[in-house]
Amino acid sequence: MNTSRIITLSITLAAGACGHAAGTQPHDMNAAQHQAAAAREDDQASQHAGQHDPEAVQTEERCSAGKGRVCWTVTTNPTRGHVKTAEEHRELAAQHRAASQALQSAEARACTGIDDADRDVSPFAHGADIRSVSQFREEKLVGKNRITRDAGATIVFRATPGLTVEWLQRIVDCHLARNSAVGHDMPEMAYCPLVPRGAQAKVRSVGDGFAVDVRADDAETAEEIWRRAQQISPTR
Repeated sequence: MNTSRIITLSITLAAGACGHAAGTQPHDMNAAQHQAAAAREDDQASQHAGQHDPEAVQTEERCSAGKGRVCWTVTTNPTRGHVKTAEEHRELAAQHRAASQALQSAEARACTGIDDADRDVSPFAHGADIRSVSQFREEKLVGKNRITRDAGATIVFRATPGLTVEWLQRIVDCHLARNSAVGHDMPEMAYCPLVPRGAQAKVRSVGDGFAVDVRADDAETAEEIWRRAQQISPTR
């Protein structure tokens, strides 16, 4: 299984896949946005809780229709609905906080042991070590037919001292997790094919170098990955 897929799966499981409202899954926002959303939900919860008055009790007589008509005294509180609404907002706040924590925990795990420079600077910023860039194509089963689709880009690095498939994969995985945590709107990394939401990456050995296949399931994201890869091509 692709390591980046494992990271995505672990984030989803950490936050809980069941019973979550739209927008509260980890990858729906970055960590800070989830925290901000949680604060807004808390504010809404407080407002509704403040509108509940346990003393606002009303009584009325309600009678059944038809034969055997019986009248009962019914007690209601018109502000009671605010209690349930407040609870719903608190639950949404909790889900947003869990999503934020899941993103931050995934980043911490993926980036453990990675040097600050490798964590903060995209590996694709090292243009002098990039040998080639090409489109990444893969077969996809559509009905009974197999088609070939453009799914992203392959960037090949030359072998450099100390660099291995395993270590480059760790750096790539760190960036994928970090991008999810801090957000995918990163103008300072407009060239990096790992930034778009939904990007996945797998490192493999190719002779005296290392190929990074960066792909996406979504066609628009795959096109954006390829556009960015062309920016860092040594033949550009």
